[in-house]
Amino acid sequence: MKKIILTYCMSVCFIACQSITYGLGPANLIKNPGFEASAGKPEGWTITGPVATMQPAVTIDSKVKFGDKYSLKMESKNPNVHGKVVQVVQIKGGQTYEFNARFRAEKIASIDKSVLIRIKWFKGKEQVGYNYIYHISDDRDGWLLASDKIKAVAGSETAEISLVLRWGTGTLWWDDISMEPCADVAPRNVVVGTMYFRPPGPTVEKNIAMMSEMLDKAGTAGCDIVCLPEGWPTCDTGLGMTKVEANTIGGSASVMIAKKAKEYGMYIVSGLYNWDGDTLKNVAALYDRQGKIQGVYEKVQLPDSETEQGAVPGTRFPVFSTDFGKIGILICWDIAFPEISRSLAVNGAEMLFCPIWGDVRGTTEAWKVTARSRAIDNGVFFVTNIFDGHSVIVNPAGDILQESGVQGTLLTQKIDLNFSPEWYWIGNAGLGVWDGVWRKDRRSEVYGNIDDYKSSER
Repeated sequence: MKKIILTYCMSVCFIACQSITYGLGPANLIKNPGFEASAGKPEGWTITGPVATMQPAVTIDSKVKFGDKYSLKMESKNPNVHGKVVQVVQIKGGQTYEFNARFRAEKIASIDKSVLIRIKWFKGKEQVGYNYIYHISDDRDGWLLASDKIKAVAGSETAEISLVLRWGTGTLWWDDISMEPCADVAPRNVVVGTMYFRPPGPTVEKNIAMMSEMLDKAGTAGCDIVCLPEGWPTCDTGLGMTKVEANTIGGSASVMIAKKAKEYGMYIVSGLYNWDGDTLKNVAALYDRQGKIQGVYEKVQLPDSETEQGAVPGTRFPVFSTDFGKIGILICWDIAFPEISRSLAVNGAEMLFCPIWGDVRGTTEAWKVTARSRAIDNGVFFVTNIFDGHSVIVNPAGDILQESGVQGTLLTQKIDLNFSPEWYWIGNAGLGVWDGVWRKDRRSEVYGNIDDYKSSER
């Protein structure tokens, strides 16, 4: 009996030692995640690539490392290099996994282009979907963290993990790879509001009073954030962009908005004309739940009708942090320039708000097509408040969730900011999550880097 117990204990000890040797945590599916069992080669990983002669040199490095003893090192002097290390693990279809990997890049011109982590989902030999790991953060002494929560495609049985170096020279190290089952990503529900409401004038006071009533409706409906129109305080008053107190960021219209934001504890995005001394700008202000102005966006793309009145364009694309997520703002003519929405999305905006006077191009559907396109292009929610057209709330799939062209209509919609549908995409086998596909496939080094371009919050 003692011999049996001893044998059992030795077996348990052996398994435990193996787990320590390979760095296996209680939930980590990756074998040899820190390459600690790899004095000579990366055990548990396969070195491969599309063309054998184009693969980088792959070695185990004991000097440059994030974890205990070793890291995996890829080196390339070939600008057309393409190689990877691959591991296949057993998974459960429909299960959500948290994937993490540390990497360090030296003399690599573009991480977006050259560093790739891809997870392919398989059912038997059939690839049924894929994910890119594209959120990169947490620089620790030059070691970046790539981390995402990803959901295995229903029915899949295995996952192929690829750590890739491609299309560039330089050196890349990998360490501490993990893939662990986790809870599903919880919804981030937000009640969004907009309206189809053209203040009728004939006075600023009348417009403010009527907009106050519309905000009462939005607050009573439980909106977390609501979008107001462009330049609405002087709409149909004959004052337009002239220098009057209502056309200032601290004027009577702004005071009313701040009061309503605080009263109902909701964010408000409002278009305004703003005179600062002798400088005129078309702006949209973001009021927080306490009624304070959190930030101001200054319209970048100005039509002649505004420049001829003396309006000056803005130069920045700020992204604002709220207690439910990040938002961006654009105004009217800005919507026609895809670069603005893309810049906001690249810099983290999950929802874009667009106060817009109207779109009167040849077809009455142009405004709708444009709003849906900006949402689809960038995987964001897109909310407009329009006078000439229909106000809309659009999801990242381009579906119009709410729309109206009826005067005095409040539109509300509960949305999940974690909405990220799986779709089949051209050139990619199986289902892919668009939120990650466009970001990782985008060739920033060719288009020009807008990741940090004039995007700081104001």
